[in-house]
Amino acid sequence: MPDATERSWDLVSELPALLTTTIVWMCRLAALAAAVNALELLAACQALSDRGVWRAPFLSQQWGIWRRLLGPRAFTLVLMAQLALAAILAVAPGTSAGCVAAAALAFTSWLAALRFRGNVNGGSDAMLFTVLGGLAVAQLSNVAGVVHEGGVLYIAAQLTLSYVRAGIVKAREPSWWNGQALSAFLSLPAYGVPAWVPRRIPNDLPALRVASLGVIGFECLAPLAWFDPIACLAVIAAAFTFHATTAALFGLNRFLLAWSAALPSLWYAVHRVS
Repeated sequence: MPDATERSWDLVSELPALLTTTIVWMCRLAALAAAVNALELLAACQALSDRGVWRAPFLSQQWGIWRRLLGPRAFTLVLMAQLALAAILAVAPGTSAGCVAAAALAFTSWLAALRFRGNVNGGSDAMLFTVLGGLAVAQLSNVAGVVHEGGVLYIAAQLTLSYVRAGIVKAREPSWWNGQALSAFLSLPAYGVPAWVPRRIPNDLPALRVASLGVIGFECLAPLAWFDPIACLAVIAAAFTFHATTAALFGLNRFLLAWSAALPSLWYAVHRVS
C-alpha cells in the first residue's frame, strides 16, 4: 500500500470539516465563474480576430513574451483550456489536481487581463483572480493546516476590503445619499437595463433612497461579519441580494459569480475568529 507521500493529497481527510466544506464550495463556484468568463469570450471570438474591435495588431505591443499565447487562434485555445481547467476544479476540489487547476485558472485569468490591457469586466475579474489564487494556496499538499486556512482567510479579507472601500467611496458622495447616483445608473443605456424599468426615474423617489442607503450600510458594515455569525449571515444575504439585483438590472453577471465564489470564506472567517 502506498504511503502518505505517494498518495494524491485529499483535503477531505486532512482538514477540519468546516474548512473542507468551505474550500470545496468555493472551488465549485469559482469553477463556474471561470467557465462563464471563458464562454463569454469565446462567444465574442469575432471581436478578437484581426478584423475585430480587440484585434491583435493594436494591442500586441504590450504583450511581451506572452505574444504567442494571445493572438486570435492561440487565445481561443487558452479559453478552451480554461474551460477544461474549470471542469477539473469543479470535480476535484481539495486535491492536488484541484490545486493545479486553481493556479492554472488564475494564470489564464491574468492572460486575459494582459490580452485586453486590463480587466475585461472590472473588479469581478480581479476578485476571481484573488479567489483562484487563494484556493490554490488552500489546496497545497504537504503544508501546515495554517497555510490552508491562510488561503481562505486572505480571500475573506480581500472580500471585506472590497466592500468597505466601495462603501466609503459611496458615503462620500451626496448623490448616493439622495438616490441620484442610482437613478443615473438606471438611466444609462450602456448597461442594458430591462425594458420594464422606467428610463426616467425621479431622483427623489423614496425607494431609490432606501436602496442607496442599504447598499452604503451593508458595504460599510461588512467587517462585522467577522465577529458574529448572525451578522455574517446578514452580510452574506445582503451581498448576494445586491449582486443578484445588479446582475438582473445591469447584466453584471460576472460580479455575481465572482463574489459568490468568495462569500463562503466569510462564514469560515467568523467561526475562526469569534
